[in-house]
Amino acid sequence: MNKKMVILILIGIIVLGVSLSFFMFSPKTNSSSERINILFLGADARTPQTQGYTDSINILSIDKKTKEVSLLSIPRDTRVEIAGKGVDKINSAYAYGDINTTKETVENFLKVRIDYYILVDFTDFKEMVDTLGGITMNVEPHISKARPELHGKTGVSKLTGEEALIYVRFRQDSESEGGRMRRHREAIQAIIDGALNPSNILQAPAVLNQLRENVKTDIPPLETTVIETLITGFDIENARIGVVTGEYTHINGINYMIPDMDKTEKTVNELGLRK
Repeated sequence: MNKKMVILILIGIIVLGVSLSFFMFSPKTNSSSERINILFLGADARTPQTQGYTDSINILSIDKKTKEVSLLSIPRDTRVEIAGKGVDKINSAYAYGDINTTKETVENFLKVRIDYYILVDFTDFKEMVDTLGGITMNVEPHISKARPELHGKTGVSKLTGEEALIYVRFRQDSESEGGRMRRHREAIQAIIDGALNPSNILQAPAVLNQLRENVKTDIPPLETTVIETLITGFDIENARIGVVTGEYTHINGINYMIPDMDKTEKTVNELGLRK
């Protein structure tokens, strides 16, 4: 089976897995807009009392004509006005309300239109990775040394679900949250690369079940620009990447990142998120 056929089959699987309930929808993006902005979220720390916190928050922006990709990461500790709830960390918007609360909070914070969302439940991240037979990542030596659960793996290594989760969560170094967000992006790319591996076509039913359970989105199948770019052309290495930056401080014993709005405005404009 050639690579093109494998990709087409996987596109069908993923579209079915994450868009089945939206099959009758039509694209809702502004036709006059040059870009499609997708809120890409990773939810974690789910408990019986809360649906979890979005510890990975990104805006994936795709140019409709060129298919060029921009990615803006928002640190989970960023102190913002939560829609209808007051000031708190941005990752608590999902726990306070739902995806709409998170979307509204991000739009108000950055003055950026969000067209769609993709929510990945990282509570079952390990199972998703293991379904693919592991993912390949470039493990930094200092993290491997600090985390014996990585079994000494360094450099380009195949990680199990447990190992991958430990690696992407690490932030006890000079990069702190910035390094953690970078590893989240690398994991996303690794999962996509793993899904496109021809050997995984035999795991298609299991992959489909994992996607149905762990991924939620409102991207309709008719939005071909998004589907094509996410599945066949998404390459973080070639994307324009920005991060919301600021100063970390403690308020009432809680650690927050106070965003530098001047730098944030510049970054949003450089990435073209408002086009």
